[in-house]
Amino acid sequence: MSDDSLLEELGAAIRDAGRVPESFRAAGRAAFAWRNVDAELASLSVEPAAAAGTRAEPAALRAFTFAARELSIEVEVTADALVGQVVPPRPGRIELRTGAGFEQATDVDEVGWFAFRPLPTGMFRLYLHTPDGSQILTEWVTL
Repeated sequence: MSDDSLLEELGAAIRDAGRVPESFRAAGRAAFAWRNVDAELASLSVEPAAAAGTRAEPAALRAFTFAARELSIEVEVTADALVGQVVPPRPGRIELRTGAGFEQATDVDEVGWFAFRPLPTGMFRLYLHTPDGSQILTEWVTL
């Protein structure tokens, strides 16, 4: 192989390095999602008042609970925030993760309260970790 052809191939490789196929990116995001594989999955249980609606128009999901084995995460949607409480109360750190990959974290105080502002749009899930080692990952939910 001549020097010119080698330089040409190296140049092509450098130009192509920025063009990562979307399928590779999706695989990378999926692999990254496994970093919480040890977290307990909390399932969504809709509060009866939130599920009530009319035939003409479905009710908006305003209050719901994610139930895990030893605790639950109660969440309420307000005009400008997502507020919630860990029950039974315990401090910790909770992350809001969107389907687009955005993450926002906040502290959970000693009575279990937390808030995320601004209100998330689209698909999201919560990931709670506490000082005692509890890790809870909720199901995906869409507002």
